[in-house]
Amino acid sequence: MEAATHLLRRGFEVAVADNEGEPSQMPIWGALLLGVTFIFFVVVLFTINYTFGHILPTLLMIESPQEAIIFEPLATEDPDSTIKDPEQAAARPPYITSSFRQTIKHLGGVSGRFRGFWVFVANALIVQWIANMLIFIPFVPRGVATVIGAVIVALLPLTWTHIVISEPSPKFWFRRIPSFKMWRKVAVPTAVLAVAEQITALVPLKLAIVAGLNKDAKYTAQLSPHAQAMLALEGFGIAALSIALSFLFVLPASVTLTRVQASLLPDTEETIVPFDRSFGGKVIPEIVGGSGVLSMLDAWTSFDWSSRLRLVKAYAKVYALTFLATMLFSICLVGEMFLIAGKDWASVLPGKGHKDL
Repeated sequence: MEAATHLLRRGFEVAVADNEGEPSQMPIWGALLLGVTFIFFVVVLFTINYTFGHILPTLLMIESPQEAIIFEPLATEDPDSTIKDPEQAAARPPYITSSFRQTIKHLGGVSGRFRGFWVFVANALIVQWIANMLIFIPFVPRGVATVIGAVIVALLPLTWTHIVISEPSPKFWFRRIPSFKMWRKVAVPTAVLAVAEQITALVPLKLAIVAGLNKDAKYTAQLSPHAQAMLALEGFGIAALSIALSFLFVLPASVTLTRVQASLLPDTEETIVPFDRSFGGKVIPEIVGGSGVLSMLDAWTSFDWSSRLRLVKAYAKVYALTFLATMLFSICLVGEMFLIAGKDWASVLPGKGHKDL
């Protein structure tokens, strides 16, 4: 994303300078081409992140095997039955979330692929607003403020999960926010996820600063080839660490929170994927003396290893899609720079400067 932004910015700089380095009028077709490409790039990346990176994993986290619809074969043989092999009746149907294509088809049109969008945006904006207010308090770091903000509005992610996993409702999203008594049931797992996300983001960032990866291109150019190679290796190492932390901390915390949230889905709501509301009998309704919510430990342990592996593969596909989309649009932007700037197209690459600027 940063590389594409840099290419777009440099493209405008190159396109508005003539051979003497004096500003010239930006070609309308060039501005439109760059603008449309960049907007399309942002939309594609957001779609990958939201639909494939949030909605699909959420459905995968809560989908149960369709064993509830499987019936034992009758003791007597029905001559009109089309099932000749008894094992055929006991075979477990595949998961709806077994593939991206199948899940997208199951979601339906555009509205299905962006379900919960407005509550997702509202949650992000409110959390950031609360965090921005809290950082004015002395000795409250930004990361801590973000965690506090996430916990305060824990009912909004709960609402988002319920909207994503349930059938469409005519109610506006703010009318589907659960009562405040549900907040205490999701506050702790929400805090755990928020802390895991902050650790995953801040640790690599601090290491990158220590390694000098935040320096500009001029600093890197002054280093020896060996130092540049070592800096690149450190960059790859920190990127690998970031991914590892995501899978070790964020993924279990996200699964735990999502399954806890799903256990609070009202009985009147129907889910869009097979879902065992009792989680194998681990959720005891409040009406019979239970808590009515899945515990954090049960939320993770009841998520079997086959589902964990499918979830890891799904996230790996999201990373791959994001990388491929970024590479494709970077190539497109470089090509557009060539059309606009001619022989000076190389000056838009990171670390290069326009010879007349």
